[in-house]
Amino acid sequence: MKHLVFTTLLICSFTLSIAQLMKKPSAVEISTLPQWAQLMYGDNPNMLDVSAAYHAYYKTHPFEKSYHTQYYKRWVRTYSTQLNDAGYIVAQAVNSNPKPSIIKSSSWSVVGPITTYSQGGGQGGDQANIYSLDQCAGSPNTVICGTEPGEVYKSTDGGQNWTCISMGLDFSSGVSAVEVSPTNPLLFFAGGNNGVYRSLNGGSTWTNVLPNSGFGVNEILIVPGNENIVLVASDKGLHRSTDGGTTWTQLWGDACYDIKPNVLNSQEQYLVKHDPNLNICGFLKSTDFGATWTTQSNGWYGSIDPARNDGGARIALTPANPNRIYVYLIGEAKANDYGFISIYKSDNAGSSWVNAYGQDGGPYSAAHPNLAIGTSTWLYHQGFYNCAILANPNNADEILVGGLNLYRSTDGGASYTSVSGYVGGPLSLHVDNQDFRQVNGNTWITTDGGIYKSTDFLSTQPDFKMSGVHASDFWGFGAGWNEDVLVGGLYHNGNQGYHENYGAGNFLNLGGGEAPTGYVNPGRNRITYYSDIGGKTLPTSLANPITGAPFGMAPNESYWASESSEFEFQPNCYSIGYLGKDNSLWKTSDGGVSFNLVYSFGTATGDQVKYIEIGSENPNIIYLNQQPASGNLGKLWKTTDGGITWNQLSIPAGNSRRMLITLDPANDNHLFIAYPSGSNGNKTFESTDGGNSFTNITTNVLNNESVQSILTIGGTNGGVYCATNKAVYYRNATTSWLLDNSGLPTQINGNILRPFYRDGKIRMASYGKGIWESALNEAPIAPICRIMVDKLSQTVICASDSFYFEDHSVLNHQNATWNWSFPTGSPSASALRNPAVLFGIGTHQAILTITDGNGQTDSDTLSVTVTQYTLPGIIQEGFEGNFLPNGWSIENEDNGGTWSNSSTIGGYSTSSKSAKFDNYNIDSQGSLDDLIFNIDGAQLVNQPLLTFDVAYCRWGAGYSDSLYVGVSTDCGASYQYVYYRGGENLATAPDNQSEFVPTSTQWRTDTVNLATWAGQNNVQVAFRNKGDWGNIIYLDNINLGSSVGIIEVQNTQAPSVYPNPLRAGGSINIKNLPKSSLSLFDGKGKRVWEATAEHDFQGNLPSTLSAGWYLLHIEGEKTIWNYKVVVE
Repeated sequence: MKHLVFTTLLICSFTLSIAQLMKKPSAVEISTLPQWAQLMYGDNPNMLDVSAAYHAYYKTHPFEKSYHTQYYKRWVRTYSTQLNDAGYIVAQAVNSNPKPSIIKSSSWSVVGPITTYSQGGGQGGDQANIYSLDQCAGSPNTVICGTEPGEVYKSTDGGQNWTCISMGLDFSSGVSAVEVSPTNPLLFFAGGNNGVYRSLNGGSTWTNVLPNSGFGVNEILIVPGNENIVLVASDKGLHRSTDGGTTWTQLWGDACYDIKPNVLNSQEQYLVKHDPNLNICGFLKSTDFGATWTTQSNGWYGSIDPARNDGGARIALTPANPNRIYVYLIGEAKANDYGFISIYKSDNAGSSWVNAYGQDGGPYSAAHPNLAIGTSTWLYHQGFYNCAILANPNNADEILVGGLNLYRSTDGGASYTSVSGYVGGPLSLHVDNQDFRQVNGNTWITTDGGIYKSTDFLSTQPDFKMSGVHASDFWGFGAGWNEDVLVGGLYHNGNQGYHENYGAGNFLNLGGGEAPTGYVNPGRNRITYYSDIGGKTLPTSLANPITGAPFGMAPNESYWASESSEFEFQPNCYSIGYLGKDNSLWKTSDGGVSFNLVYSFGTATGDQVKYIEIGSENPNIIYLNQQPASGNLGKLWKTTDGGITWNQLSIPAGNSRRMLITLDPANDNHLFIAYPSGSNGNKTFESTDGGNSFTNITTNVLNNESVQSILTIGGTNGGVYCATNKAVYYRNATTSWLLDNSGLPTQINGNILRPFYRDGKIRMASYGKGIWESALNEAPIAPICRIMVDKLSQTVICASDSFYFEDHSVLNHQNATWNWSFPTGSPSASALRNPAVLFGIGTHQAILTITDGNGQTDSDTLSVTVTQYTLPGIIQEGFEGNFLPNGWSIENEDNGGTWSNSSTIGGYSTSSKSAKFDNYNIDSQGSLDDLIFNIDGAQLVNQPLLTFDVAYCRWGAGYSDSLYVGVSTDCGASYQYVYYRGGENLATAPDNQSEFVPTSTQWRTDTVNLATWAGQNNVQVAFRNKGDWGNIIYLDNINLGSSVGIIEVQNTQAPSVYPNPLRAGGSINIKNLPKSSLSLFDGKGKRVWEATAEHDFQGNLPSTLSAGWYLLHIEGEKTIWNYKVVVE
């Protein structure tokens, strides 16, 4: 029982820590939430149970971002490293013993992002979450800010450039409040969960002058004119110092949200704090520098509704009217107020109040919006996490109010217009507002994305001032092999990309939400992949546009560290890759365009496939781990035949729910695994026999830390790095784990390690402190040669393509050389790193010898195959097998989204698969994407009818797509359209603003007559999507040259056309017509004549027609005929 009591007490303190910025909802609201949220908000929650319930809920419910899903993210993020084996949060001990360190000549240094840019090279706006900011009034070039990940940055040029001044501090949270002396630019305070730190020398050294735990500092005030008096408002009350912060007195124990001095009389202070008796936020006033306080309740907010909830408040003052006070109250005055109460105003220094906005909480309307939520239909808010208000120093009636959006009032808080955010507005600022400050004519706005500075109270677009703030919070991380490319998904700030051409520290905003994602193609390093925005090709310069790249399936990813399958490429072919989706392993052979199932591990989709490692010597050897939906025992699987059969390996005892794997590039039997949730003494293990047995290599250096990434360094004496939630370590075959933190912040929460052998470096993306790099502790003793190519085999349908080789060696490129030999290829030799080679039909060898800067060499050989495709006489494709079907291909004009396989929907619901183009999620902006097959036209003499099942609906007017069928006899150099439908003409179902999933009755079978091409040798047919961000087009059951399924159509008598040849201005006669539209196209595909008819048609052609051949297109309700005609 003592243990249970102790754990409960710990949970209470943890709740206070989380509550620093996101508070628990009211009990009334909690009772209405899904089970996972009720479990999370309960006493002593079990994180494993909550997470299992969370994932189970969103398996059957559409995900919608809400206050509770955001609370879940932060809760998991904060405490996932503090679980016992049962899944309960426990206090984590501190490893206070001195740790042995690596002796090295180089240190870690920051890579970035230092400065971010938008597409085209303009000002960025997505970099890092800034919780707090202050500027020295007496020395305005001095500005400091506090970040969500727990760092303080300083600028000495008014915000143009920033430097981190807190490398040795541990706030145990974000820096939720900072304060600069109004007169002394060397006196700083900064607060977080561990207490309040003070610096007397501009940030060179710091002292924790008010140590605490779970403190939740909300505001720090150095009283102007009496700077020995310092006040701290926190979740644990109000503290006051009269000696500049050396000693303190606690005045209140209740949560205090904000404190401000009267703008003319600093003896007078204002405070908003929680009133535990009334369960509301109260307003208090002091006239003796904060020594004593009096509640001011005349006209003040006073809900007594049982569903009320105190969410906190912020204060705004203005020199334009020193007695004017605004208070932004959040929470709920009653049920369904959705995080907002009102704006209260006083014109007599708080003695009396009016509700400036007219009412407490809802009901809301377009004229009376909720200032806290995202939109009128998206009732999501983030409580005190996004709560800010500021008054214009020159106009007491103008205020800015920040929640998820930014609003402005010019009538004293009575009405509002949007400035920016989810609801739009005239300005462009990152959503989710944090801290507003007004100093010396400068308006500072901090958001989840960074800092904005304005000199006109946001009348015009402010400047983004973040250069040097490397506090980006990487949840995913990928890196290039031969080009210096870095990408990753950030918390709050979408995806960032870096290319060596951009300049040191310069990163490009790629868009997206906050997914733990980011992968790089190892052969074409500028092609990158993301679960939330698909594929992106990085431009070669910041001034160039970002282009798309196909990515047909997103892997298992998680907000937890060490819980993703990632997207792992085969070491000898950069078009082949693997990822885990639910409990299955999937494979792409076309660089991520499409994926096919390799193997399913059991039937429980919640038992997810996570990390994957592929043998460098033999890619048929693959290791992967499987994480259970619940419990703490994971599985390690191995295949030696490319995934056909799998063997479950015996693994060391311990909490293996989360498991990391790293494989030696020189030896497929040498692997390391790590347990991120492992107990002390059971964290890292090594196998030298392919996983048959493991040796525990954990030492007490890793005690009380969570191993979150592990990476083998090829060519060394067993060298391996690990990054934990606190530091970086290194070991090899002769030395156990040693601390490798030189140059890093004292506390750094490592996420993912990546090698960059080209420059002899190791890179690490961190949670909240950017990307760092260091020279490898051990340079490879000798290079390891590995050939990589874009394809291992090629089937020639028209003309053969080159094989595009690339070096994938463990090799430092400084003074390195490459010597390729292609005995049967053209060219037969090359000294390039990445040659392109043509081969004839047959099997061929590529041989590479590399030489490093020290003259050491290594070689590798790779075989590739070229075969001639035999054109089929019949096409019968239902897309039930692998996608793409054999002999089919894709042409992707913009290299973005493309045709893919639907694994759940088939034609008329008679099967489970079809081909689809997802125009709902892919905005192709009118580009063309072809799904192509080739056929021997000789068969078309007997059966020329192409039939296919199609299903489609528009999103709505203005957002509709088109489907074309084109025929080519020159291998796609030119096409003649024989079918073209779009919008309502293509639709088989009514408009739908959700992803279209057709029912069995929402399909149509269309038929096109291809008799014009009968007898041609190689007829190429393309289904062409022209996307305009409408909805999904499905295709299934494509038949050509076969009578299966088209007997009724085949019996339809075809129309007859005469005369042929025709003449310009002459007559044209067509017999036996169903109700049809008639079109004549010239050789370039231009429509030159059209008409409509039924039964028989007689008319005249335009006299302006030039001599040549034309296509007569006859489109009936069920059949389309195409006739090749000649005009003389």
